[in-house]
Amino acid sequence: MAQNDKYNQKQLESLQMSLIDLPQAGWMEIFQDDVLILQNPHFKADWAPYKMKHILLVLCNGGSGIGSINLRKYRLQYNSLLIGLPGQILASQELSNDFKGTFMLLSERFLSRLSIGDTYLFYKQIEKNPFCQLDEKAAATFRSFTDLSYNLMQMPQMKANMDELLRQLTQLFFLMIGAIRHVPDEKNDSQQRKNEVMMQYLQLVKLHYRAHRDVGFYADKMNISAKYMTTLIKNASGKSAIQWIEDYVILDAKAQLYSTVNTVQQIAYELNFPSQSLFGRYFKRIVGMSPTDYRASVRQSLVTSQT
Repeated sequence: MAQNDKYNQKQLESLQMSLIDLPQAGWMEIFQDDVLILQNPHFKADWAPYKMKHILLVLCNGGSGIGSINLRKYRLQYNSLLIGLPGQILASQELSNDFKGTFMLLSERFLSRLSIGDTYLFYKQIEKNPFCQLDEKAAATFRSFTDLSYNLMQMPQMKANMDELLRQLTQLFFLMIGAIRHVPDEKNDSQQRKNEVMMQYLQLVKLHYRAHRDVGFYADKMNISAKYMTTLIKNASGKSAIQWIEDYVILDAKAQLYSTVNTVQQIAYELNFPSQSLFGRYFKRIVGMSPTDYRASVRQSLVTSQT
């Protein structure tokens, strides 16, 4: 693939594409650091669990695969659509030799400039169910969308208006996805305010949960009182502000215990706990078992599934 030389390793790593064997991919195109489209990639190795920085859309074009989002497994087959969100932990469990797929990565910055309604509500619906089995017409529309986006990015005469063209095209696509998934259009001003606070809070938590687990830090960042912020978050999501922080910390810890050889002490350090014992008590309070016992249980489960 001649265009391989167009993309340096740093750019690919920033888009989390360093595992792709570019010469064997069908085709790929990148617009700035906001949009990447990749057709039928060949992976150098299995995906170990890692944290997404972008929105990821995967449409299965052939074969089958098993992927996980936040340690929850999904089976992909022809016309399956899987959507991963920034901050989620993704992994590839299994891909058939004949697996083919279209992958699209979009930055949060790019998505924030689309007029797709309530962003938090959209994220909430996707987080609840990131998997969708499309019918033939919907899947064909997705393929047309990615093909058209790719062709536009290949046209030098469109360069000056590329950002606007891609945003308009992507907005249309997401509006279609919202209709397919029956995402409600929330008009209530009070609910919209809750969702705006919720979205801002989650973006901050994703950036800072390793260093800050106190609600007051986030309230100060948002220039609102902790009481007001926690009330809005509870009403918008059904979970407390501290629970959201705990979810991110524990998911990160689980992913590291599952996929790395780091010691529990090293993981505690990575997550900014002052000691291994404090991390252990924190983990056990939420998960119900110690980090060591959790690591042993997932490894035993993996061995059992392979026999």
